[in-house]
Amino acid sequence: MAEKTKGDRMIPPENWWRASQGYASEILTLLADAPDRDVLYWRGETFSGGDLVRSVTEVFLALRERGVGKGDVVAVLVASNSPEMPIVRYAVNLLGGAVCYLRTTNPGTISAVLPVEHQIQMLQETEAVTVYADAEGAERAAELAERTGIPVTRLHHVGRKETALSDADDVPEPAAWDSGALAVINFTSGSTGRPKGIRLSGRAWEATMRAWIDIGREHGCASILLSTPLSHSVGALADAVFALGGTIHLQESFDVEKFVDAVSAETEISWSFMATSHVFQFVDHLLEQGIRDPEGVAAAGLSGLKTIAYGGSPAAPARIAQAFDLLGPVLSQGYGTSESGHITNLTHMDHGDPKLAGTVGRPFPGAEIMVCDADSGVRLAAGEIGEVRARSAQMMDGYNRLPELTAQVLRDGWYITGDIGYIDERGYLTLLGRVADVIKVGGVKVHPIVLEAEILAHPGVRHAAVYGVRDEDGSEHVHAAMECDPGAVVDVEEIRAGIAESLSPIHVPEKMHVLDALPMNSNGKPDKVLLRLTESPS
Repeated sequence: MAEKTKGDRMIPPENWWRASQGYASEILTLLADAPDRDVLYWRGETFSGGDLVRSVTEVFLALRERGVGKGDVVAVLVASNSPEMPIVRYAVNLLGGAVCYLRTTNPGTISAVLPVEHQIQMLQETEAVTVYADAEGAERAAELAERTGIPVTRLHHVGRKETALSDADDVPEPAAWDSGALAVINFTSGSTGRPKGIRLSGRAWEATMRAWIDIGREHGCASILLSTPLSHSVGALADAVFALGGTIHLQESFDVEKFVDAVSAETEISWSFMATSHVFQFVDHLLEQGIRDPEGVAAAGLSGLKTIAYGGSPAAPARIAQAFDLLGPVLSQGYGTSESGHITNLTHMDHGDPKLAGTVGRPFPGAEIMVCDADSGVRLAAGEIGEVRARSAQMMDGYNRLPELTAQVLRDGWYITGDIGYIDERGYLTLLGRVADVIKVGGVKVHPIVLEAEILAHPGVRHAAVYGVRDEDGSEHVHAAMECDPGAVVDVEEIRAGIAESLSPIHVPEKMHVLDALPMNSNGKPDKVLLRLTESPS
């Protein structure tokens, strides 16, 4: 089948991907049906559906020539949120292989490139057959190749309109889509900082994409602005936008001023996904600009935003109420993990109910949740506190090359989250913290997240962390640290008195530190390990 021309754009042999019959085939068909429509924006460049289809074809051919086939893993090392992230994934999945991304293990924000030793570990544990690199990743990819012997695959100008297709008249037939086969290995740093691979089948990836499609249709959203990494679950959200016929605006990291400029300039943007901290940065920025209500938001050209999905860390109820008053019913909070996918959702209208502000919502479409006794595994009744478990089609198959750890968290088809909480009579889940973070004081269990909510409810407190510190005798003590708004005067004793009254004297932190900035870990959450270390006895 010879290459065809439409307008001034070259498109590959028609529908060569159809035999795959997977999600990538579906997306490419939709993109090819409108080859001249602009579907993606990145670094000031515009990419049409034809551009992306042609690029997937080029990468498919290059990787096939490299020998990539069914069951192989391709490591990807490209610029932050580059269009090549989905392009390479589509091509590899069409070859019957899987991808892993080497740049970052943080799903909430894009940090500096991972240390080379971590990347070598990831390559070895996935048994990757090649590293796909762009110009920005070429130097590191060459170093990885020298140290591991894994070859580098690199194409020039992928995604650009001037890219020429291979001289081949025919594109080989893709592998038949196997939804049960490995499609993506997501790496997360966890609490140890050591990358841990999460194996996601094609079925799990497609389930996440379909869930996002349903949400987009429900709220009339199509075009999206994304600044969190496409290497993680937001990659399936990008796929959903293509499937909905929308456009994707990519930013390399979250910058509140760039975000506001883009949304106000592009009236088509109706959707975004943020880390929880990004929502608060957005709200603070608007307030600094004198914007106090939805009318002011509309006047600033931001009324096109219909949905701001967010997650990654607990949200202070007072701050969420502030965001709701300012932005209106556009917020959608998601609770989930890289291992489980989406677990619950606090909807747009739920955010307007103060009684629900402390919850993380009800089960996400297609997900089931239950709360069990952490020791016996017995399911608990509504209102009883225990360990949260979840199951859905989005769940991982297991950790890569960690069978013992997999057996600990996957039991009888359920994922053991390690979170503590309870489900009320209406089915809303409230989280109380991590099993590992519970502080036992005089035989009483103190849940840090409950204390943190009390501290965050105090005017002027921006961030808070509650953690346990053991003394030389092994007894635990409740400590807290907080970061306040610039110029705010916060009365620590007033906060302590409020905790004693609303909870109990035993919940009152023995020490409360007011810091200029609360240290954050690689996942963008308060670094309790570091805080604890600075106070533990030497």
